[in-house]
Amino acid sequence: MSFTSPAALWCLLGIPAVLAIHFLQRRSRREVITTLFLLQQMRRESETGNRFERLRTSIPLWLQLLMVLLFTWLLARPRWMKNEAVQRIAIVIDSSASMQAFRPQAEDAVRTTLSTLAGPLARVELSLLSSDPGQPTLYHGASAADMQSELAQWQPLLGVHDFTPTLRTARNLAGDKASIILITDHLLENKPPFEAALFSIGSETANVGWAGVTVEEKDGQAIWRALLRNYSSQPQEREWQAGSAGKQSAWTKLTLGPQETRTMSGPFLDEAGDQGLTLSLKPDAFTLDDELPVLCPKPKQLGLHLPNGRDDGSAELTDFFQKFADTQLVTAASADVRVIVWPPSIALGVDQHACIFASHNKGEKAAWLRGQIVGEAHPLTEGLNWQSLLVHEGMVLPRDVRDRILLWQGERPLISLRRTPAGASQLFCHFDLITSNARKLPALAVLLHRFLQHVRHEKVALEVANFDLRQRLIVAHVHGEKAAPLTLITHTPPLTVEVPIAQAHLLRAPAQPGFFEVRQTDTLLLRAAAHFADAREADLSTAKPFQDLATLKTIQTETVMESDPNWRLWLLVLLAAMLGSWWWGRAPTKKDLPLASSAT
Repeated sequence: MSFTSPAALWCLLGIPAVLAIHFLQRRSRREVITTLFLLQQMRRESETGNRFERLRTSIPLWLQLLMVLLFTWLLARPRWMKNEAVQRIAIVIDSSASMQAFRPQAEDAVRTTLSTLAGPLARVELSLLSSDPGQPTLYHGASAADMQSELAQWQPLLGVHDFTPTLRTARNLAGDKASIILITDHLLENKPPFEAALFSIGSETANVGWAGVTVEEKDGQAIWRALLRNYSSQPQEREWQAGSAGKQSAWTKLTLGPQETRTMSGPFLDEAGDQGLTLSLKPDAFTLDDELPVLCPKPKQLGLHLPNGRDDGSAELTDFFQKFADTQLVTAASADVRVIVWPPSIALGVDQHACIFASHNKGEKAAWLRGQIVGEAHPLTEGLNWQSLLVHEGMVLPRDVRDRILLWQGERPLISLRRTPAGASQLFCHFDLITSNARKLPALAVLLHRFLQHVRHEKVALEVANFDLRQRLIVAHVHGEKAAPLTLITHTPPLTVEVPIAQAHLLRAPAQPGFFEVRQTDTLLLRAAAHFADAREADLSTAKPFQDLATLKTIQTETVMESDPNWRLWLLVLLAAMLGSWWWGRAPTKKDLPLASSAT
């Protein structure tokens, strides 16, 4: 049993007060009577006035003591556990990367929550969930100690995300009457949904870290440019260094002003270009952005086979396609993409990627096409403006029922895409470049660039790139029932994860900064570096402490405890005792005295 208002127990001090009053005796008073037999009916009175004497029991005394007890009972509002009551508590802990700076505080918050809400009940059910909806429940059981130990599995590595899905899961798991607590490091703009209580354990903390990196080429030399940012409102002094191939530079001290972002740059040395470069800061409260691994990117090279005809647009196509980066001219047999003026001199296979254009009509110029130009919704044509395209009437390339028309002018197709049964992509442009103004339109260049990028993504070859932490990876690989699984290998810490082919689309970069590889058997498909670049999570200046467990404690008590159902009866008894004490304790009147008898 417990009391809702334990301070009301101070009312029990009324018991010694009542007893002290009854120790006092009344001053005697004179009564004129006619006979002496009434003296036997009178109580013994004090002859000297008010003073302490032996306590005499009486009906008013017991009634007054009963009044004190009942009044204390009603004010204290006693409660006791309901029959078969179960206390359910679900804790959702924020898995944002910024929580790494407050991990000890988060563990203390779990202990504080359990000690505040988990009372001495017969049964308790505890649940611990990460706010990452893709992660399983960390703990579900009845032991607070086991919950604390399972907290070691919690890895806060996400960016800014919505807590609603996990809070919904917690409510469904624990039930409507359960207590839901969200532990995070900052205040929320709105109250958490599903009647969850907020427990913020953050505090304003200074942080300096790497905020991103780019690599560009200048005069044939690869140059890295990294952003170093101070998220604090105060100047911060830090030391940084660069390392590659086991060699480290000396620590260099620098000072960043409030909210300052500084660009650090330097060239890739020969060994750094292949093995990678790591930029490091002396560790602070938030260590995830203190290391920045970077590689010199090397996209996949696309082999192009260009036409070599005369007066059919081949020269214009060759000049146009040679401007695309990361391409090289190869033979038709080894080409990744064939650029063709229809009809082709070499038959086009169903397993070859290709860009096909209509040949130039050398005769009299045909009329201009008329009609509204309409583009279909497709990733290749999204956001492109074709309204200024001018095309003559001419050859329409052979069409197939599998073709997807991307651009229309009236009833005539201008651009279509074919996906062959062998998986090859073939882009058909039903106009020639010589008589049209397509080469002057940015839309055509963007369309062809997107098409080449699509083919590059599907090419099974080595790629070197830099990624953000947990970024989705698109790695071209060998398909088929007998295809070997992919293998993700991280260097820091050393870890090898095998990914089945059916789950290759779920592949993501590691959650910790470092270098990694993706292989399929002995074929190296991807060599990459993962770095942290989420400025919102690295900014700890808005972290503030807050908690409203007191309100939740009251609600939890009302849920699992029940109050005295007889309080109305005790209130009536209290009123009756009050009236009875007044009746028996009032002074006697003449009507209460016995009638006098005459003496003989």
